[in-house]
Amino acid sequence: MTEKSYFCHSEKIKNRMRRNKLSIICILLVLCTIITGCTKKNKSVEVAKPKLTEEQVKTAKNIDINILRYEQDLFNMDTRNMAAGFKALYGKYPENIIANGAWNNTAMLQSIKGFVSDPVIKEIYKDTEAKYADLSDFENIITPALTLYLTHFPNEKVPDFCTLVSGIDFQMPSVFGYENTIFICLDMYMGKGYKQYAQAGMPKYIAARCEKKYMATDCFSKALVYKHLPDKTLVTLLDNMIYAGKKMLFTQTMFPNVEPQDILGYTKEQYNWAVSHESSVWHYLVEKNLVYDKSEDVARRMVDESPFTRDFGNDSPGRIGVFIGFQIVQSYMKTHPGTTLKDLMKMTDSQKILKESGYKPK
Repeated sequence: MTEKSYFCHSEKIKNRMRRNKLSIICILLVLCTIITGCTKKNKSVEVAKPKLTEEQVKTAKNIDINILRYEQDLFNMDTRNMAAGFKALYGKYPENIIANGAWNNTAMLQSIKGFVSDPVIKEIYKDTEAKYADLSDFENIITPALTLYLTHFPNEKVPDFCTLVSGIDFQMPSVFGYENTIFICLDMYMGKGYKQYAQAGMPKYIAARCEKKYMATDCFSKALVYKHLPDKTLVTLLDNMIYAGKKMLFTQTMFPNVEPQDILGYTKEQYNWAVSHESSVWHYLVEKNLVYDKSEDVARRMVDESPFTRDFGNDSPGRIGVFIGFQIVQSYMKTHPGTTLKDLMKMTDSQKILKESGYKPK
C-alpha cells in the first residue's frame, strides 16, 4: 500500500480529481491556476498558540505569511470574457501557476465558467466568503507553528498558502500541497452543521472534521509533512501505522498546546475510548497476527477514514491504527531523546521503530 506525497504528481489525487466535479478547478490550481489576493482579519480560530522562546519570537517576526485568495479572484472574474481575465494576470505569477497561453484553452474556460455559474456553487462561495472574508487569525496561528517548523527544519522555506472553494468535493483532501504552496479548500471548514454538507451527501463522520479549528493543523498533517516523509511503499499494517503516527507527531510538535484528540481529529469521547482501550486494541492486533499483515483490507480498516473501526465495534473511533501508530512513535522518541524529528521522519524500518520504542500499553 503506497501513499504518495501531495507535493508531487500523485496518481491517487489525480484520479480522484478526474472523477469529481471540482477536477477542473484543482487541476488548474496545480497546472495553470490564477492565484491572487491578500488577507485581512477573521474571527477567532479555536487553536491554542504555542509559547515561543525569545529567539523563536525573533524568528516569528521575520516570517512573512503569504495567503493568496484564488476563490475570490475566480468568482469575481467576468464570465463573459474569462480569457481576458486569465491573460491580464499572466506574468504576475510564476509559469508553473499560470501556464503561458492557458487563456486560449476554450474547453477549459468553458468548464470553469460552468463551475462558477452553478447556483449551488455560487451559494457555497457566498457562504464561504461570509465566514472567511479574511484570514488574519489563521495567520496568527500558523506563524508560531511555522516558527517551530523552521526550528526543526532550518533549511526549509515558509510555504505560500492558497485558498479555494472546492464545491464540497469531500473525496478530495481538504488541504494539499504542490511544490511550496499549500492549498486550502475553505468550504471544507464551514462547521459540521453546514447545510450544504448534508445536501452533498457528506457522511457525518467526515463533516465532524470540517471545523475551523482543524484548518491550521491540517496544513501540517495533510500537506507540509509529506516533504519530510520518505517515498516508501507501505507493505504491512505496522508500516501504515508508523507512517500515520509520524504525521501526527510532526503536527503535534508544531502545535504543542493543541490537545492530542484535535491532532488526531477525534472528539473527546473518541479519544477517551482510544486511551482506555489501547491495551486491548494492541493485544488484539498481536493475537490476530495483524501487526505484520500485508493485506490492504486490514490497513484500510485500521487506518483509513471511517465512522468507527469495524473490528472493535460501533463505539470505537475510526482510524484506531493511526492512534496506535502515534503512541508507538511517541514512545520511540521518549526512549531515544537524542533523535531529532528530522531523523525520525527519515527512518524507514517500522519494525525497528516498534522494537526500540519499548511500546507496551498496560
